[in-house]
Amino acid sequence: MMFIRSYARVAFLLIIMLLVLLSPNLIRSAQTYIGEDPYFYSRLSNMISKNLYYDEMSYSGRQFTYTLGQPLIFLFFSKFLPESFIIKIIPLFFALISLILFYLILKEFYVEPNVNYFSLIMLIMSPPFIYIFSFYNKFTVITPLLLLTLYLFIKKNRTLNIISYILFFIIPYFGYQYSILALLLTLIYCIKEKDTKRFYIILLITILSLILAYLPNIIRNGFSESAKFDKSLKYTSLFSDLGGGFGISIFIIFLSFFGLNYLWKSKYKYWQIYAILVLFIIAIFYFPTFIIYLNFILAFLSALGLIYLLRSKWESNVIRKLTMWLLIIGLVFSTITFISETSAQQPSQNLYDALIFLKGYGDPKEVVFSHYSYGNLINSIANKKNVMDDNFLYAPKLNEHYLDSETLFHTRNFNIASNITDKYNIEYILVTREMEKGLVWEQEDEGLLFLLKSVNIYKRIYYNDEVEIWRIKK
Repeated sequence: MMFIRSYARVAFLLIIMLLVLLSPNLIRSAQTYIGEDPYFYSRLSNMISKNLYYDEMSYSGRQFTYTLGQPLIFLFFSKFLPESFIIKIIPLFFALISLILFYLILKEFYVEPNVNYFSLIMLIMSPPFIYIFSFYNKFTVITPLLLLTLYLFIKKNRTLNIISYILFFIIPYFGYQYSILALLLTLIYCIKEKDTKRFYIILLITILSLILAYLPNIIRNGFSESAKFDKSLKYTSLFSDLGGGFGISIFIIFLSFFGLNYLWKSKYKYWQIYAILVLFIIAIFYFPTFIIYLNFILAFLSALGLIYLLRSKWESNVIRKLTMWLLIIGLVFSTITFISETSAQQPSQNLYDALIFLKGYGDPKEVVFSHYSYGNLINSIANKKNVMDDNFLYAPKLNEHYLDSETLFHTRNFNIASNITDKYNIEYILVTREMEKGLVWEQEDEGLLFLLKSVNIYKRIYYNDEVEIWRIKK
């Protein structure tokens, strides 16, 4: 009976995982991939396969200074799998691996089986988990890699520990920030275990790997220019229910408070959990995407909070049931809402069609001006150069490109606009409804929109319900 019950639990988790992670692609109306990352990593992997290490497309030309981990994994799978399978199905396998590793890590710390089980359910239904594993993106591979590294590191087995050291060496090639995260988490663990010697080992390994991964770029190009334009953390982006791209569900946060309240009964016995929470809260101000990894600890705390509420004595059984149902319905509704939002991510079918038109129009690798959030799609789908995209690390003259873009967007002076389009050799201007409704402009005929409609040097060559493309007559 225990075996049957365990089998049923595993089957239920798999069904929920598949249902949740497949839904964004199944309900997506556009016949395109979700997000820009699949197109971006497909393009980079193609460049690597051709030994091209100068990117002619991004910022109209830049050194290949991207992290190699994600595109190399994409390239590896592309040797024997179709692209659509890599983007839509491979993330499911990484999701399953992540769930197993998260379960094993919790088990290592003697977490109660019911808490462990509900932690996995909370994790599966959380927006960050859905975002990571619904399609191939920058987090899809590094997330299970971090979990595997930490799991092997905490095992009381020398061979597994040595393998974890190798993985610590690999992590910087997915991004230096992940090495910082891994080091901080292992530092807390080593302090708890009074085994700082092992921490010094992985610290030296990580420093060596960071030097090999980033020093050549620093020698060739100096330090990357920091973005002086608005990169401030928007607190609403931390919460999926308030429009965050992959923020935490408010219902999970609510349940986590009950989980913390339960742990606090033992005061400082669980100090390492409090330390990890404080660490993440501080780190999020520097690396907002760390909200994705905070989600793992919140999944555990929310599961603990849910069980705490279920086991607590209530004065009214009716209120108890009503509260639990409200929490469950709210959590499910939050999950469904996020699935819908994820399925509607750019590129939409209209934007994709416009970029495909642009790909076949004019000469290859002409320059297209638009908001930088479309930059990677312009490169990857239209096969045209952009003025700017959101790959800021080592971007050439980053702040100059941004200031010139903002000036061009908001000027009504034709001479100023002409000087900028000539400076970057811009041939096309791509405008979307999203840009007209707050992404760039707030009012009709504001700035560049006025010039496009009033100066005959600009000719509209494409139009659909969402996108306009204008060509600049030379």
